[in-house]
Amino acid sequence: MNADATGLNSNAMSKFNTFKEGVKLVALLQASLEQMDELKGTVLYKQKLKQQLGNTEKMLERSLTGPLASLDKEDPDLLTRIQSNIELVLGMDLEELAMLRQEVDEYRASKD
Repeated sequence: MNADATGLNSNAMSKFNTFKEGVKLVALLQASLEQMDELKGTVLYKQKLKQQLGNTEKMLERSLTGPLASLDKEDPDLLTRIQSNIELVLGMDLEELAMLRQEVDEYRASKD
């Protein structure tokens, strides 16, 4: 029975990790779309690419709708915090991003 319980636990954790990575992907696609808007009017802006990214984001959101709704019931502020953090990162310059990376590395090292 322990093997079954461990298998179920492992399976649930694997599903959670997959979901978590999916949420990250949707967030990154959204950030990419927003960043592309910043390039509108330049040679780097490609409308077709933006449309394809938007379609990909919509497909992912559809596949995550159920899990996102469940997550929203458990922690209604989580998606808002994720969006807020994305906006924070998008507003950073390269020096600030390097500083953020250093802080994250130090935080992770202190957890070990």
